[in-house]
Amino acid sequence: MKDKKTPSEEPVYLIGVAARMCGLHPQTLRLYERLGLVQPHRVGNSKRLYSEADIARLRRIQRLTQQLGVNLAGVEIILRLLERIEQMNREMSEVVSQTNMRILQLIHEHNLPVDPQMLLIRFERYDDDLD
Repeated sequence: MKDKKTPSEEPVYLIGVAARMCGLHPQTLRLYERLGLVQPHRVGNSKRLYSEADIARLRRIQRLTQQLGVNLAGVEIILRLLERIEQMNREMSEVVSQTNMRILQLIHEHNLPVDPQMLLIRFERYDDDLD
């Protein structure tokens, strides 16, 4: 499982606060929203509220653009790929868990004289270093 704490999805920060937290201008956050890179929660027509998860995503975008020199089109592709990798990590983790449960069940049902640890599948998640 992932060691990092998953950021909250609860929208709590106004755009000015979110921008300061990330060291960005509020207009930059608006641009990222227009491009679909971040989707803050909307209250009415004008107020945007950002969650901890949004802040983490904004910091990731900032790192990609400012430290790694990736343009915004590239950022969009990278973020989509990372989301797909995370989805695949979750799916693979579930398959491994179910398979290991079945292995243990078969060992128990047939009283097999084997060390279960020798048969269980190990799954190591891919965790990027873009945070």
